[in-house]
Amino acid sequence: MPIHKKQQLILKMKIFFIIFICIYISSKIMAGELKLVRPDPSLSPKDVVRIVVNALKNNDLPRKNNGVKITFSFASPANKRNTGPFKRFDTMIRGQTYLPMINHRGATYENYNVTGARENIDVILISSTGKTFGYRFRLTRQNGNKYEGSWMTDAVTPIQVTVL
Repeated sequence: MPIHKKQQLILKMKIFFIIFICIYISSKIMAGELKLVRPDPSLSPKDVVRIVVNALKNNDLPRKNNGVKITFSFASPANKRNTGPFKRFDTMIRGQTYLPMINHRGATYENYNVTGARENIDVILISSTGKTFGYRFRLTRQNGNKYEGSWMTDAVTPIQVTVL
C-alpha cells in the first residue's frame, strides 16, 4: 500500500474514532440530564420545584410539550390518580388556572415550609403576558411505592399575590 493511501486510511480511522468518542460522551451527558427530569431521592423539594417550573418555562424545548411531560413525571402517584392520565393532565395544565405557568418569563421561590416528609414552596411568576401569578407547590417524600425517598408534587394551588 502506498504511503499516501495509508495516511488517508489512518486519518479516516482517527476521524471515525473522534466521532465515536463524541457520540459516546454526549450520550452519557444526556443520560445524566435525563436523571434530572425524573424523580430521584437525591433531589430536594426545591430542586423538584425548580425543575418543574423551568420545564414549563421552556415547555417546547427540546421537544413539543416536553415541559408538561416533565411536570407530569414529578406528579406523585396520589396526584396522578386525581389528574391523570397524561392527556387529562395536559388539558388541566392548559386551563385558565395553570396556563400562565407555560412559557412564563421568570419565577421567584418563597416561603419554604418543611414539616417532616411534607413541604410547601410558593412560586411567584411573571406570565408570558407580563402578569404576576402565585402558586403553592405541595410536595411529599414518597414512601411505599416505586419512588421511595423521592420528593414529588401532590398539588399545585393558586395563591394570592400582592403586586407593589
